[in-house]
Amino acid sequence: MTHPDVAFVLLARWELMDRKLGGVWQHIGQPAFDAYLRTELERAITVLSPGGARIVFATAPYNRRYERPDGGLYAEDDPARVDAWNALLGGVAERHANVQVIDLGARICPAGKFTWEAGGVRLRSDGLHFTAAGVRTWIAPWLLPRLAAVMR
Repeated sequence: MTHPDVAFVLLARWELMDRKLGGVWQHIGQPAFDAYLRTELERAITVLSPGGARIVFATAPYNRRYERPDGGLYAEDDPARVDAWNALLGGVAERHANVQVIDLGARICPAGKFTWEAGGVRLRSDGLHFTAAGVRTWIAPWLLPRLAAVMR
């Protein structure tokens, strides 16, 4: 079994979608679903930390995976849901000394809204996934020093 010093976790897409919980369609921002997400985050912390690992959660960036036929956004791409997820994530993290949150969302979306590119490089291949060039030139040079600092 591996015992990392740092576990880096980026979640968001599935946490932002409408899902059936207790036989009822729910989503982030509804009390029962928020409680479920908090429980799942607590479970992740428990699973990742028995070897003493520090856990770094990344905030979610805004996404634009697909447009609905009417040109609108699907619910999981709603910026309000991303904001609600990031707030929930921060609330769980602040209850744990070995957990911190870094604002990857702000790095990917520096103007506070969805963007295809930043720093002169295309970051998204499809509105959700990062491009290799975006990771290499924009994300990694920013992210890796922050992860290294966590290990100190």
